[in-house]
Amino acid sequence: MKKILVVDDNEQNRYMIEILLKTNGYQVDLAANGIEALEKARTSTPALIVSDILMPGMDGFSLCRAWMADETLRQIPFIFYTATYTDPRDEKLALELGADRFIVKPMDPDELMVVIREVLQQHHEGKTVGQKPTKEKDEVFLKEYNSALVRKLEDKMAQLQRSNRRLASLYKASLDLLTIKSVDELVALILKVIVESAGYQQANYFTYDKENNLLTLAGIEGYSDNSFDSLKEKLQFKFGSGRGVVGKVASKGQLLNLGNVKADPDWIEYDPAIHSALFVPIIYQQELLGVLALFAREENAFGEEDCKDITVLANSLAVAIINDRNERSVQRQLSRISALHFIDTAINSSLDMHNMLDIFLNQVILQMKVDAADVLLINKGQSGCRLVATRGFSDHERWNFPHQTEYNLAKQVLLEKQIVQENGIQDLRVDAEFARTWSREGFVTYFGAPLIASGEVLGALEVFSRKPLKPDAEWLDFFSTLAGQAAIAVDKGQIFEGLQRTNLELNMAYDATISGWSRAMDMRDQETEGHTQRVTEMSVRLAELMGLNGDAIVQIRRGALLHDIGKLCVPDSILFKQSELNPVETAVMRQHSQTAYDLLKPITYLGPAIDIPYCHHERWDGTGYPRGLKGEEIPLSARIFSVIDVYDALRSDRPYRKAMSESSVKDYIREQSGAQFDPRVVEKFFELIA
Repeated sequence: MKKILVVDDNEQNRYMIEILLKTNGYQVDLAANGIEALEKARTSTPALIVSDILMPGMDGFSLCRAWMADETLRQIPFIFYTATYTDPRDEKLALELGADRFIVKPMDPDELMVVIREVLQQHHEGKTVGQKPTKEKDEVFLKEYNSALVRKLEDKMAQLQRSNRRLASLYKASLDLLTIKSVDELVALILKVIVESAGYQQANYFTYDKENNLLTLAGIEGYSDNSFDSLKEKLQFKFGSGRGVVGKVASKGQLLNLGNVKADPDWIEYDPAIHSALFVPIIYQQELLGVLALFAREENAFGEEDCKDITVLANSLAVAIINDRNERSVQRQLSRISALHFIDTAINSSLDMHNMLDIFLNQVILQMKVDAADVLLINKGQSGCRLVATRGFSDHERWNFPHQTEYNLAKQVLLEKQIVQENGIQDLRVDAEFARTWSREGFVTYFGAPLIASGEVLGALEVFSRKPLKPDAEWLDFFSTLAGQAAIAVDKGQIFEGLQRTNLELNMAYDATISGWSRAMDMRDQETEGHTQRVTEMSVRLAELMGLNGDAIVQIRRGALLHDIGKLCVPDSILFKQSELNPVETAVMRQHSQTAYDLLKPITYLGPAIDIPYCHHERWDGTGYPRGLKGEEIPLSARIFSVIDVYDALRSDRPYRKAMSESSVKDYIREQSGAQFDPRVVEKFFELIA
């Protein structure tokens, strides 16, 4: 196995070359400067030497000169590998000293291995590229050597001056990022600093649209005034796409320094004067936000310091973007909470459904950023719907917007009982007048949500936009919440107007009774206030995830609301005890499951809901109470509820303990799978909260 001596004062550079060579089947010896290299070579002769130039003690030129003066070592091929001495005169001096190759960093690892193999093969065949000096005049060497040092000193001075200016500019920009709020302003500032102050020719910023998986040009600097629109159209990339460097950088999430852009097959040329580029992904906690791109007219314009400086700036930009996003999110949430409070106040202070809905639709248009909205209700005992409130339509169209016919968008909402989105109606079967109105109004996007109260669909909330809408999950959740508010308003209005059917009133009475009992329990035990509502809603969601529906869901909701009704008979001295219960007290507390059974069993319509109050303390392994049921002997509804009940209880303070952390509660539930809980329910539970 051939041995190669690697000489470089940078430990990381030595390590990278060492790994590359060993991976390709070579032995490697390492040295940090020329003096150490000579000592190692004379002790154990290598087959090849690869040396940097700028090193302390003895640099690469001096090492090569000493190497060629040694009768044994001069027979060993010598390769220079440098990022500092890149002038053609440096290469000329190196070859005149006897080097076989002069390589400028960075070079593709595969290409570097090709060069190394070629040099070794040529040496094996007796061929050489460098001119092995037979007798060298010291004054000639010293003159050329000193000339190279002077050039490098001048380059270093100029580079230092540029670096100082660049660092000052970048430092100022980082401070400015702390005060500027708008993302557009942030990007504009960064690009301006990069071009005008830091000394780069051009800069771009691409923002990442996660929903559409696109990287879109969001800002430029260093171009002509009318360049942005044409560049934005041309420079748009799919995440990870083979077309263009930006998509590749985004998918890998790593900085990319192109010393010669024309050599990269993914490069898209739009300015022939550009020869090098630096691409830096903007990432915050593994989330891609965008890509920052810098361009220069000369080759190999971006060095290691440039990469470090721009990376620091990119990190600052990422934090600033997230701060701006968080602030806007908080403001949006506060605005929406305020709107919900305003709507609640209107509902609670008025018995006039039309007045409530007028106030409601004003808030819908304001918060959802749409152009028009309406509420329509199902005609009881008749076909079709009737429009009861509108906002944002043209005056002459306001009450003529046709919903009473069979073919309208709301019908799909009412049938599917979920949010419906339509981007245009050209491919839909709709009423002709509806289509004409849609066209006259200039609508582009439609969203509809059902109004559901006590399990009955009352109507639909519809919103219309004259521009495309691409809502996120937060928007859709709030839209659903608003539909719930509308349902409350309609439900309340219809109750006071006497439009509810007898069967609906009876169902509401049942639910009101159950809710009253539930609230009574919560009012008695302040420590668990809100617990019943939380576990009820979460149990219903878990049951639906496990495939339950229809009446089974209704019974789970009722059972969850009444799960602790038996505690009404537990003395306060036990229920609110600040320390652990003694055996006698524990026995009394455990009677609440049987008490619940005794209370609810005589009520016929609650019979199917009794499983949760009676059995939610049974355990999968059979060690629970009151009956010691085991496995699937325990009703499924009780098995579902027990996981939710423990999850909520452990995350809440109790008189005798503090709440556990979210992660600790999850760990506990995993540990109890197969012991306290049904493993299949636990599996679905973690899907629910994922």
